[in-house]
Amino acid sequence: MSITSLILRQIREVLLGDRFRFGFLRFILLLVIPSLLSLADPRWRLFGAFSLLVQRLTLVYLLGWLSAFAAGVAYIRDIYELDSDRMAFHHLVSSFFGIGIPKINVSNRLQDAFGKEMIEKIGGPARLDIESGYAVLTETLTAPAHIYGPGGKQHLSRQERVYEFIDLHEHDGTIPEVTATTRDGISVTVENIKFIYRLWDSQWASDPPNHDTVLNPYPFSVDAIHNYVYKRTVSVDERGHQNRFSWDGLMRGRVGGIIKDYITEHRLDDVIASREHDQDNSRKTIWKKAFESDFKKGSRSMGTILRWWDPGEFRSLKTIEKQFLSNWSVDIQGYIQVNQAQGDAQKQAYEELGRAEAEAELLMSIVHSLDGINLVPNKPQTLQNLILMRTAQVIHALNTPAKEVQPRKSTEVDLNKKQKV
Repeated sequence: MSITSLILRQIREVLLGDRFRFGFLRFILLLVIPSLLSLADPRWRLFGAFSLLVQRLTLVYLLGWLSAFAAGVAYIRDIYELDSDRMAFHHLVSSFFGIGIPKINVSNRLQDAFGKEMIEKIGGPARLDIESGYAVLTETLTAPAHIYGPGGKQHLSRQERVYEFIDLHEHDGTIPEVTATTRDGISVTVENIKFIYRLWDSQWASDPPNHDTVLNPYPFSVDAIHNYVYKRTVSVDERGHQNRFSWDGLMRGRVGGIIKDYITEHRLDDVIASREHDQDNSRKTIWKKAFESDFKKGSRSMGTILRWWDPGEFRSLKTIEKQFLSNWSVDIQGYIQVNQAQGDAQKQAYEELGRAEAEAELLMSIVHSLDGINLVPNKPQTLQNLILMRTAQVIHALNTPAKEVQPRKSTEVDLNKKQKV
């Protein structure tokens, strides 16, 4: 920057700057000194023979200043449609003479202080003390001006006014209930929906649910603030006035829209029925939709990011729920009856198999008992007696518990004794 431009800039600041030092210098040069000259006694002859003339010219000069100042106050009151001259007078005095510049503390909101209403309606100058976790957007009469973040005292010039106060903290939101109709025409209500949201920043771009720790606890970007302030949906009342929706109201609408869309696209059985596999759970499916790219882009378009949310509790009409519970119980009872029938059939099959094996074992034991036996001349009668005796032994063994069965001598010995008899 050249010396000439620097000098011109300083001259411009002295003539038009709205900081306290420049305003106070103008106050001394333009008002205090002429006032002292007008009050001086002409007999002092400060300007020689022209002392009386200088005093009269000074009075005219001060009267001109007074009329110009009054016209400026009336002009400001008219263009801003103010109720009184007090705010317009305060603005003109503070911006030109640097007297009474308001000091505003920004914490949770613009704290009530002298000049707070002035910097919101007309503009500065003012000193903003912005605490951690907050930011202020200012604008001129035609365009956005600056974004003042937390830290130190910020000087607000007279060309800009406070347009929006931004809270950089995380915000809790709740939706008492959301009601929608399923594809099969049944009304479903979701209760106790909760969510947490905040202003968007580039550090949330990768994967918002996993960002638990960050270096800057209150990050923000200029684009996010502009989107938050200027791209918010508005409504029109009966008088034709446009009113912006609140930040919380917009997020409640977007979060509730996820649930409504899912319910209207599915049947009741798909929405509230229990699932065998966790990945098919309806609440989990709905939860994932809030972190898909389409939803994140829509939230980012208004400078917001959804940090966490709970889809709430699903319920439908009690009569409908009872009917579905009845249908599910019928299905379960059918499964139980099928399993019981399969068990009974398998039990009967095992009993038949055991009976056939017992009969086969009986025949084999009789055959083996006849091996090596010398039959007497009356073979038919002896063979019949042997078969009857062996059958009786097997039947007795089958009907006797294992612990009561006593060891017996071999069948061949018993048969030989009977043959001798």
